[in-house]
Amino acid sequence: MVGKLLIATDGSKFSNKAVDYAIDLAKQLQYEVLSLYVMNLKHFEVYALAHHDDITGYEDEDIKLKKEGEDALAYVEQKGTEAGVPVTVKMVRGYPPEQIMKVAKDEGVNMIVVGHLGRTGIERILLGSVSEAVVRNAPCPVLVVRGK
Repeated sequence: MVGKLLIATDGSKFSNKAVDYAIDLAKQLQYEVLSLYVMNLKHFEVYALAHHDDITGYEDEDIKLKKEGEDALAYVEQKGTEAGVPVTVKMVRGYPPEQIMKVAKDEGVNMIVVGHLGRTGIERILLGSVSEAVVRNAPCPVLVVRGK
């Protein structure tokens, strides 16, 4: 393998579209793939706000997020196997843009591939854009695969 491509996935249909594209690209470039799922700390913050009277239950939310991550990473592994592309997976906790850039730098990847939902206006302001933050701050080239 000549290089390494980082696929950041959240398991959504938009993310899976980016996975499909990235696996094909990795095959053409003869790159290996590192697939990353970030257990987003914002999910826990939102859970805490919604359940401020009950400080228990985080374990269930943690289990749910781990399962979502395992499913998202399994999709990448399956697509890599079908295409004959070597895939390794990694799951971390944190804020997605920060963790994507940290892993990209630590692993010395040649390119990052992310999906983009295409939110605009107030929705983008309130929720933020992982792909936009990664494009602005990544230590390597970034390919954004639009979801719409």
